[in-house]
Amino acid sequence: MTPLVVPEYRPTLPELVHARGGRRALVAAGGLGLVALLLLAFVVLRPQDDSIDLLSNAEPAPFNFRYTAGLERVAPEGDELVRLEARRGDLFIQSFAVSPLRLPAYRGETSGSLPVFAAGEIEALRSRFAEFELVQDAKTRVNEVPGHVILFRARLGKRRLYGRQVLLPEPLPGTRDGVRLLLLATPAGGVSRASEVGVRGVVKRPYRTFRFEAKAP
Repeated sequence: MTPLVVPEYRPTLPELVHARGGRRALVAAGGLGLVALLLLAFVVLRPQDDSIDLLSNAEPAPFNFRYTAGLERVAPEGDELVRLEARRGDLFIQSFAVSPLRLPAYRGETSGSLPVFAAGEIEALRSRFAEFELVQDAKTRVNEVPGHVILFRARLGKRRLYGRQVLLPEPLPGTRDGVRLLLLATPAGGVSRASEVGVRGVVKRPYRTFRFEAKAP
């Protein structure tokens, strides 16, 4: 039976312990509820990865990369292996294309032959694009694979066009095979200079995720 205690001697020690335990239970329950709410918000609001994997078995340099739904596969041009484009109606926005690369015979490191080979690539780009202007011609890396980059600006009709072409040999000693990555963008894609091609817009994903496939022994 609960002993009778006059009001002036309340609360008793058992009552204090019970009250504190109840508050702790409420605080613990509230904390668990908050954690559950945060987990639910994370699941509902987290960015959804809508990227698409593209794997090419093109010989002799198979590769893979990822791209988003903002890019669409279109018919390749010339010797291209794959071409992706972003358009707004008939308005060209950005593109990403991969074509095969075959280096001439060379001695020493691959990086030493790329600047010489790039000179011919620059002239080919100059012939292809109206009002071609070279911005940069230098060494680069794509996911730790050494290569050579050519940055340029040109004209697409009345609009400014910016480009990044990367010569990317396979990361194998003495290789002569690789790929040529050509990224093109207009100001409509949020690009205002050649150095931003592959850094802004939808072509950023395929460029940043491009990798060579390991060959079977």
